[in-house]
Amino acid sequence: MRKIKSGGLTFVAVLLCLGVPQAVRADPIDDYVNAEITRQNVPGLSLAVIRNGQLMRANGYGLANLEHHVPVHPDTLFKTGAVGMQFTAVAVMQLVEDGKIGLDDPIRKYFPDSPVSWGPITIRNLLNHTSGLPTTPNGNFRTEYTDDELLGIIYKLDLNFDAGSRWRFSYCNYIVLGFLIEKITGEYYADFVTERLFRPLGMQTAQPIDDMAIIPNRAAGYDIREGKPRNAQWISVTANSTADGSLYLSALDYAAWGAALLGRKAVKAESWAAISQPARLASGRIYPYGFGWFQGRSADQEVWWHSGSWQGFQSFIIHYLRDDLTLVAVANSEGGDPARITGHVAAMLDPKYAQLQGVPIKDREAAVTDEVKSLLQQIAQDQVSPEDFAYFAKRDFTAMMGRYRKQLTSLGQLREVALFARQDLGDDRVYRYRARYAQGMVELSVGYAANDKIGAFEITSINDWNAPVQ
Repeated sequence: MRKIKSGGLTFVAVLLCLGVPQAVRADPIDDYVNAEITRQNVPGLSLAVIRNGQLMRANGYGLANLEHHVPVHPDTLFKTGAVGMQFTAVAVMQLVEDGKIGLDDPIRKYFPDSPVSWGPITIRNLLNHTSGLPTTPNGNFRTEYTDDELLGIIYKLDLNFDAGSRWRFSYCNYIVLGFLIEKITGEYYADFVTERLFRPLGMQTAQPIDDMAIIPNRAAGYDIREGKPRNAQWISVTANSTADGSLYLSALDYAAWGAALLGRKAVKAESWAAISQPARLASGRIYPYGFGWFQGRSADQEVWWHSGSWQGFQSFIIHYLRDDLTLVAVANSEGGDPARITGHVAAMLDPKYAQLQGVPIKDREAAVTDEVKSLLQQIAQDQVSPEDFAYFAKRDFTAMMGRYRKQLTSLGQLREVALFARQDLGDDRVYRYRARYAQGMVELSVGYAANDKIGAFEITSINDWNAPVQ
């Protein structure tokens, strides 16, 4: 098993002064965030705001460690989760610029032992989640694997769909990209990212996860059980070393990264153009995801955003391109909602960033809503028919339904289902519903493919019925 190196710590004194007690510099944003993390039952949170390449705010709130009562500061390190994919994507583009790989190279060129079914999959497909690879490896998070063993596990899994035909988020895509970086450079992906990206950009404390290392200012992650925080379960070094987001970053590191987004540093303009390109499907339609970034519009401009969730941490970053405004919030609780916090803070900075409250819309397709209600009941009762779905391999479908069944049965009786949005996304018509249960609420996204079967499906917990629809 590879060794994971921890980065050094060097801070400029003027940045450290950002960690002075909040009472000295209390303001409406501090008041809001402190109240919100209490409402969300989040132990601690770090917030960074960067405008025009300049750090406007880097604040810590609450506690980084409950057992030792350690407060969060701007230099507190949080796990990134899938937000870390954007760094892997830039590292891949650096190798493209070096002439060592091509975006449209078939991945089997570099992994000749991969299945024949991988033949059409390109590096581009991995970067924008159009490969069809399974969502996660079929492994045990508490077991150590060599690189070859983990790849072998992924090789044995069926594809969900033909490369380029659809979009679906997959951790496996970026796990394979990490192995690609290592194969090309001979370096562990996070060491390569540290040397080629973090250090040149001044991300002084960004580093790979290493649970056994002594890492100053590391936050603890917490799961919430029966309303009370518990330490996140231990997992293997393998599970904490893959390129789908196994990183620690502080608010100051994100600030340096936010400044780099303005200057388009780290890679050339043509590489940023490739990163910005939404996924184009075989049908000719596009899906709004670039390389490591979701894409959308807000405040009458293009925005990039991404969320992450891993081992008792939640993270969210949003970048308003025209205004060059970046907000990042990271929380050390699985139940945290940093996206809500960044959205509210942005609106406090300027009302034009305010998002409309989510409200039910007129439901003109009652039959679809009835079908969704029935589906929720079927999931809870473990009676879902795979025949109603398309483009899901058996393993991914079974794992997904098992996860959602556990989620829904914990909420008790279903009381209400309402339609909040409908849109065409890629090749699907997508419905966004919210469901209220006796003991909680969820939002579900249901995408119907051209064959009228469900080709996209996701359920997420929410704590506000009228939260803006992302």
